[in-house]
Parts: sequence; structure tokens; C-alpha cells
Amino acid sequence: MNLTIRPFEGRDTQALLDCWERALPLDAITLEQLERKVLLDENFERESLMVAEANGVVAGFITAFVLNKPIEKVGHREDTGFITAFGVSPEWRGKGVGRALLAAAEKFFADRGRKIICLAPYTPNYFVPGVDKERYADGLAFLQRHGFAEYSEGIAADALISTFELSPEVHDRERKLADEGIVIRHFERRDLVNYIQFQRDLMPGPWVEDARKYLLEMTHGRFPLEAIWLAIDMNAGPPGEGKIIGFCQNDRDHFGPFGVSDDYQGKGIGTVLLARTLYQMRLTGYHCAWVLWTGERALKGVYGRLGFKLTRRFALVKKEM
Repeated sequence: MNLTIRPFEGRDTQALLDCWERALPLDAITLEQLERKVLLDENFERESLMVAEANGVVAGFITAFVLNKPIEKVGHREDTGFITAFGVSPEWRGKGVGRALLAAAEKFFADRGRKIICLAPYTPNYFVPGVDKERYADGLAFLQRHGFAEYSEGIAADALISTFELSPEVHDRERKLADEGIVIRHFERRDLVNYIQFQRDLMPGPWVEDARKYLLEMTHGRFPLEAIWLAIDMNAGPPGEGKIIGFCQNDRDHFGPFGVSDDYQGKGIGTVLLARTLYQMRLTGYHCAWVLWTGERALKGVYGRLGFKLTRRFALVKKEM
């Protein structure tokens, strides 16, 4: 077999997409996704997408990213590199293609001083949180044989919302919160500065990056104001303006993220925010909602109460070089 590992070239596009579909059937992508999440990523380098060419055919691929642009609250992660996608067509497995691709990625990271490789939670643009434990069990076993170890787990969940209603319990909780001075309402343009500051003060750095991205889209008219719900304590902050204490959002049928200030936990604020967001999604015309990355506790708790069910379970893996 004549095997070459080389950087992606434009002529490879359709062959790569076809290979991606065969290698990762649950995670096939479109040309637009390839461009947006890989080729136009701000951290993309010429060698960030490598293909394996076997006997003139694209047999596999791997992505390799390092943070050249820092993430809020995270920085550059100078010791860590990220693989966001890795696959080999079934007909080429067991012939050294996967080993060669992984070796090329490890060299990419070593040349940039990285000592840890994570697959696949690269915050700027990841496809899935990790490796699907059921659908890609063979791939997970391959990674484990080559030094990767599971360090966490991510869960994907979906809900049918075509008949979702705001329950009497949600209405009752919303009224009680209002009596305490806590208002649940849509984001408004005047909230922008306070909202970003709330995200920066209380939420994970990657969420701040996402919030900024969606607000930029909003200024272009491509992200609706009603996709963000806020919880505001009118007894705090400037008079008549209040203080943002929680949020929830959706991006089309993608539900979340959401968060509530630790000081206000246990009041049912999160439940109301989640219910309001799902109901708005239904009014907008979506029949389903999905969460790509959550945990067991949340699934059994608030997500489960709102109708979400487990769909996929991912192993988050990393390797220390």
C-alpha cells in the first residue's frame, strides 16, 4: 500500500466529506460545516487538517488545533493540543492508516510544545464532546491502545417539544419569583453591556466567547433577541434596571447553555428559564430540542423533568505525551 499523510488540499473536498461520512456515520458534515468549523477557524494552520491518501484515495483524516488566539478566562492553554475529528474509512482500518494519522498529529503538537492531547472538546469549534462510547467503541479502543485515557464523560440528550406547554408549576414559580422582585424576560438591546459583564463575572470563559459571537450575529440580524431569556433581580443593581442573575438561550433547535448565579440557586429560576426557552422554541416552530453536552446529574434533574432523554454518551479522552 502506498500511504501518504499530507495537509488537506482544495481538490480533496468531496473525497474528504465522503470519507468523513463513512468513517463517522453519526457525525457526517456538510461543506459549510467543514469551512466554518475547520478551514475558517481562527486557529487554523496549513497542517491543522491532514488527510491520509492510500493508493491515491482519501482513506482517513485528522484535525489538530492549538490555541493561537486566547480564550477568555482560559488563555492559550500552552500545554494542550486538540483533535476535533479523527476517522478512517472502514475498508482501510487495520492497515496502519489510523496510526500514521495519529503520529502526524502528535508531531504537529510536539513541534508546538504541547504535552497533552485532548479529543475533542476544543471550545472554539468542536463537533461532539468526545468519542461516542457505543457507536464508535472500536475507535475508542484504538485510542486507548495508543495512550489515551478517559478523564470525563459527556451526555447528549433530546426532547420532543411539539406539544410542550408551560406547566401550572412553572407559572406558579414565575409568579412567586416576581413577588420577590425577580423578573424573567427576553433579552433587550439595552441589556448588552450588563449581559456581557454577567457572563464574564460568573460563567465559564468559553460561554463568554459564545455570548459575544451570538450578540455579534444579532447586530447583523441573524440571531433573534427572543432566543435569550434573562432572570433579573429588580431589587439589586441600578434602580429600574436591576441585576442579571441568570440566562438561558437557544441557537435554532440547539438548547442552552444556561446558568444562574450561585447566590440565587435553589429558587427554581433555572427551571423557569429552561421552560420559557423551550416554549419559545416551540412557538418559533421547532419540534425538537437537543443538548449536545451535559452531565448525568443534570439529565436526571432539570433536563429530565422537561422531557429530555439520553441519546448519546461520549468519552472525553486525553493523552500525555
